[in-house]
Amino acid sequence: MFWLLKGIFIANEAVDEARRSNKKLLLFKVDFEKAYYSVDLKYLNAVMVNMNFPMLWRKLISECVGTATASVLVNGSPTEEFPIERGLKQGDRLSPFLFLLAAEGFAAMMKAAVSNNLFQPYGVGRQGEVMLSHLQFADDTIIMGKKCWLNVRSIRAVLLLLEEVLGLKVNFSKSMLTGYNIPHTWLSDAASALNCRTGTIPFVYLGLSIGGDSRRLSFWKPVVDRITARLSSWHNRFLSFGGRLVLLKFVLSSLPVYFLSFFKAPTGIISYIESIFKRFFVWLGGGV
Repeated sequence: MFWLLKGIFIANEAVDEARRSNKKLLLFKVDFEKAYYSVDLKYLNAVMVNMNFPMLWRKLISECVGTATASVLVNGSPTEEFPIERGLKQGDRLSPFLFLLAAEGFAAMMKAAVSNNLFQPYGVGRQGEVMLSHLQFADDTIIMGKKCWLNVRSIRAVLLLLEEVLGLKVNFSKSMLTGYNIPHTWLSDAASALNCRTGTIPFVYLGLSIGGDSRRLSFWKPVVDRITARLSSWHNRFLSFGGRLVLLKFVLSSLPVYFLSFFKAPTGIISYIESIFKRFFVWLGGGV
């Protein structure tokens, strides 16, 4: 949870710093297509070699993920079995950690692009003391930098190279390019070059709003919508007094926790959510 909130905090601070300093910030939210299924297992082993993983560990990992075989039914008859050379199993407890190792390749590519002056990161601070080029939590990735065409070309080059090396295919049509203090016409031209869509600030990253004002009631609309959507699914159910109490304490009360772990809610929104809870608690079957 700490690293999850840390990424959200850094992204919000970068947008807020651009707002205060009137600086131009370019943001590209990457959408990976079936991220876990496209990881090349040979590449994963090469990453572990470069990170000095012991041979015994690499052998164990290879036995876990690299020895599976599959067969395809053709007209009802199975074909010969063939080895699976790509993809991590969804739901496997080991898969998220292995994906993090594979994703190190993207971080290395971005670091190389910055060090070779092929990508200009965004500097935070009066003198730009902290340089930000990307944020990554598993397959949720944001690339951030200065407004320039060099960065647009580098973003596309790095992501296409990542696809060739790692196997992670970027869905450019679902990816989003946005920015702060950047003209919409320039964003539209850059988005056309990247073959992606343009977005606006605030936007959602890791389930939370980036660049929004938590003091406004509209900022909390996603939380209220989640609560009301959950209540609508219970609308026609006959729930006892004890059943409503259990759902209130263990289901409804947990929905705003993620937002509240990072943002301070205004008094008005707290009162409104509490009123929803109270109406549900005394509900006798007629609705919320």
